[in-house]
Amino acid sequence: MKINKYTTALLGLFAVNAVAQTAVQDIELSIPDFYGSIRAQAAFQENTDYTTDIYQAKAGLMGFVPVYDFRLRYKLEAEYSESMVGSASDNDLIIREANIIMMSKKWGGTYIGSGTTGTWADLYSKVDIFESNNMERHSNNMLFGGQRYATNQLAVTTPHFGPFYFKAAVISPKDDNDNDADILGLRALYNQGNFSLVVNQSLTSKEMIVNATGKYAKEDSQRTIVATSYQWENFYLGGVAEFDYDAPYNKRNVYGLSGEYTYNDTSFRLGYQYADWQNAHDNESLVLANVSHIINKYFTVFAEGALFSEEPEQNPNVKSMSKSDNINLGLIVSF
Repeated sequence: MKINKYTTALLGLFAVNAVAQTAVQDIELSIPDFYGSIRAQAAFQENTDYTTDIYQAKAGLMGFVPVYDFRLRYKLEAEYSESMVGSASDNDLIIREANIIMMSKKWGGTYIGSGTTGTWADLYSKVDIFESNNMERHSNNMLFGGQRYATNQLAVTTPHFGPFYFKAAVISPKDDNDNDADILGLRALYNQGNFSLVVNQSLTSKEMIVNATGKYAKEDSQRTIVATSYQWENFYLGGVAEFDYDAPYNKRNVYGLSGEYTYNDTSFRLGYQYADWQNAHDNESLVLANVSHIINKYFTVFAEGALFSEEPEQNPNVKSMSKSDNINLGLIVSF
């Protein structure tokens, strides 16, 4: 999937098709904020010995710079994590956020760099609200097919047309597969008060996908995601529906629902996800529960559990995608 004149024109349309709105207020150059957190837990995971570890530590710098009508935000963040998913390569130090965003109420915005994907920020984040079982690289236990982080991202955002605005993104994590655009995504967003609705359509190049034989897939893969959320005073509810077409691991639909109730400094979270495979794997379900208590702005404790289950298919040759049940007791120190 090479970038052609149609893709270029589309990105240009998102970048320049703006209507005049209230200009960004003048701001002064700010001192960068230094922030971070250290997360520790005692983990009781099925088929694995009991462990205690610092499962994630991160630190970063973030600041803002005024540039004409734009507000430029820069971010640099490092992370160390210890994997819960059996990949030793996850147990290392990486730069997970290195990006610049230019924002303007009048002209829209532009994102360039590596870090959190817009797909996660706008869609998956509505149900990915758990601490130990989430879409982080050290504990990627969700049933969804997307990723939280990606490299070589370029995205543009239109200004708001009332409650509507639009985004387009090109992500190219592989720079040696003779493709300028490995993933192309288009997104429509609606935000009105405490309600949000987002629709995303993405196309992944076949040169980005390697099948079980080590060869590129025969065709591009498509994915449609719909996400919605609503925030009451003390209660939050979010949902995501993901539809995968022509994927190398066959077609499937994934549905997720998460809710949170907050009472003073204590939060109670429940989540359910279901992956409906089209006769390629066992169908999967995931139940999540979390209780978190904020002691002060620097210290939080939590308890979380995850229960996975499968529905065996009639075909005995289907591949099991089973993940481990777990219970985790942890604490978070923030600065």
